[in-house]
Amino acid sequence: MKKYTALVLVLIMTLLSAGCGIFPGGLNKGDPEPGDTVVPPEPQGEKVELTLYFANDEYVQTGDDKLEKLLTEKRQVVLTNKTPAQAAMDELIKGPREEGMSGVIPPKVELISVEEADNIAYVNFSSTNMGGGSLQEYYLIDSVIMTLTELENINAVQFLVDGKKTESLMGHIYTMEPMGRE
Repeated sequence: MKKYTALVLVLIMTLLSAGCGIFPGGLNKGDPEPGDTVVPPEPQGEKVELTLYFANDEYVQTGDDKLEKLLTEKRQVVLTNKTPAQAAMDELIKGPREEGMSGVIPPKVELISVEEADNIAYVNFSSTNMGGGSLQEYYLIDSVIMTLTELENINAVQFLVDGKKTESLMGHIYTMEPMGRE
């Protein structure tokens, strides 16, 4: 009787081990083996179209007032763990994909955060490397405002530096109050 009990226990342990995938080539043959390439699934989230505003290269080069100062570029993005405002700022930082446009956020400028409250986007930049001429400041401010106010829940942008309101980002344009498209 003891032999049968021991044999049954060994058989049960073998079946349980194989079922749990402990033995290589067990019942879980679809599981990846060491060294197999595993491709992560597509990111899950809401897909949105963003309208981004970038500097018009021809206007920057010629100063011709008949030309638009900003040009638009549409992008489809998947929101995984971001708000549309954060995704839009991330795409602005990446710069344009199309010809004839330039990025408006200098590469060394660091975006700390983008928060939303009461239809205002609070765009917080680091003071490190925040500097530039009046045209550079104009493009940065106007591009951010035009891009973020394209979103249905944002009417204005409050610029912050190191989490605080500041008179100007680069010394040329007053930024103490929320700014809209006007």
